[in-house]
Amino acid sequence: MASGVFSRLMASITPHSDNYFVLFNNLVDCAVRGSKVLAMMSAVNDAEKFEQHFTEIRAIESEADEYTKEILLSLHKTFITPFDRREIRELAMALDDIIDFMEAIPQSAKIYGHTSFTPEMVALGQILLRASEKVRDAVNMLSDMKNAERILRTCEEISSIEGEADHVMRAGMHRLFAEESDARTLIRSKELYDLFEDAVDSCEDVADVIHGVVLERI
Repeated sequence: MASGVFSRLMASITPHSDNYFVLFNNLVDCAVRGSKVLAMMSAVNDAEKFEQHFTEIRAIESEADEYTKEILLSLHKTFITPFDRREIRELAMALDDIIDFMEAIPQSAKIYGHTSFTPEMVALGQILLRASEKVRDAVNMLSDMKNAERILRTCEEISSIEGEADHVMRAGMHRLFAEESDARTLIRSKELYDLFEDAVDSCEDVADVIHGVVLERI
């Protein structure tokens, strides 16, 4: 009887472990929405639309920060977590990193007074969108380990997409240094390429965390 009362009391004063999956899903939805806006931004050479898209991305990044904070704060309040606290923290931070790098791309472009992107950057924007959608698929399945095999396959697909991004980036950098001699343009474009790469790499970082979580539980 006493243990039952204690259990009901703990359930009433601590967040439910299922809330983590809701928050993770909300956070990864931000990543997908942000990548869609970024893909549109990179494909349109228009200063006004650039500002509109940048405003959208900043709003999404702020929303994502709130979900990330809620996840991290709840680790100090939740009695039972769906998996290891370290894994929860790593997954939250890796998801947040995707969106942070997305925001850094237009931020960097604006600093340099540059609102258009190379064809390879446009391709990287589309690749990032595909990678973030795969990340969403994996995160959405994470609440049920019956999905373990599908989750692991999705993680492999994210890794393959990251390899595709590397190929596109190398091609873009090769063309950049072959055709461009202006130092400012070289510096600006290289930084943007690096940020696109970082964003896609962050998708693979999420996949690595999820891969580890699943392998520990099958």
